[in-house]
Amino acid sequence: MSAQRVLKAVITAITAALLFFVSALPAWAAESMTLTFVRHGESEANAAGVIDTSVPGPNLTALGQQQALAVAVTLAPNDYGSIYASSMVRTQQTAVPLAQVLGLPVVVLPGLREISAGVFEGQSEDVGLGRIGYVLAPVAWTLGARFVPVPGAEDGNAFDARVDDAVQTIYDSGDRNAVAFSHGATIMFWTLMNVDNPDLGLLLSHPLPNTGVVVITGNPEDGWTLVDWDGVPVAAEPSLATKLFVNVRNVVTAPQTAAYRIGQALATGDIGAIATAIRDGIADIATKVIEFVPRVVRDVVDSLDGSTPVQSDQPMSPSPQTVSTLRAVSTTTGSAAEPAEEKPEAPRAVTVAEKSNGATDLTDGNKVEPGETAATSTADDQSDDVITEINEVTDEADTDPSTDASAEADADADTGTAEQAAA
Repeated sequence: MSAQRVLKAVITAITAALLFFVSALPAWAAESMTLTFVRHGESEANAAGVIDTSVPGPNLTALGQQQALAVAVTLAPNDYGSIYASSMVRTQQTAVPLAQVLGLPVVVLPGLREISAGVFEGQSEDVGLGRIGYVLAPVAWTLGARFVPVPGAEDGNAFDARVDDAVQTIYDSGDRNAVAFSHGATIMFWTLMNVDNPDLGLLLSHPLPNTGVVVITGNPEDGWTLVDWDGVPVAAEPSLATKLFVNVRNVVTAPQTAAYRIGQALATGDIGAIATAIRDGIADIATKVIEFVPRVVRDVVDSLDGSTPVQSDQPMSPSPQTVSTLRAVSTTTGSAAEPAEEKPEAPRAVTVAEKSNGATDLTDGNKVEPGETAATSTADDQSDDVITEINEVTDEADTDPSTDASAEADADADTGTAEQAAA
């Protein structure tokens, strides 16, 4: 028997064994988490109506700072275990009020940054070629054509891979209730590209506004479910048409993702990384292909059974204590509807600590811990004012004698009422 035939037989045997192994794997369910995405507040580029996807990018406007305070009021009661932001300044500034209230650091993950605009950078985001051209490729990505690039920028495979890696980092941290401050296009398109119940109509009927919130549940292994799109509850059980679309999408995108990951591994020259990428790519493609027909049959049968879609829970409302604390801060800077007329001062450099795994930890303000590499980004002076004001409000609440006197008076009143009731 020739060497060529032996090699062919070995490859055939390995492939058959792999397919058998994949099909025989039990459906182990990984631990689920809730991940809340928040778009940044209004930036200077938003106010000017200009597409700006540069890093670190423009600062928040006065209105953007007020929006950051308002969304912190809404989100603070949700007991997040960690806070993340992209490498763009506007997301970090939006995260500051919530981080101060919860006493958590803001960890910067570059993978959460905005989709690069490429040749459309600097064009109008409201009218003209820039508005249309910038979103054409991302729309194609949601339909499964991830190989289509934004002209002069990344394609859907590169975009999905970097956000996937950022989300994996969040999941690997062990926190199962995290909030990530990111960007409109990044949040909308990554979510619709990856959840098992996408509602593509939301792109037209409800594009994500500044400080809009999207909530998903699940994990990187078993997939994600869209729960809430900026206040619009989404059925966990999608329609039959959506299920069939997702089945086709998963089969179509598997080889694209595998090819991209293998290409990235080849660029490193690391034999181990190349072998891992090839192994994972083959396994993923085989799994999607093998599961396709059974999934389609099951979805059709379930549809005929007339299962009722399950609606997600409504977003949690803020507690009175949290609302009173943040409203005290907001009164020092103006209302969200009527931002301060004074323009923010010129941005100044703020040093943050870059982690070895690619994330930046802003623990203890903006101090750089010994042994870590400093990385510099810009930040708005008004953001510093917000931090100072929150700390001042907290200190005043702790030391103000009138607060104690008022509390004692309330306690006496409650005691009297209780005694009357007992009598």
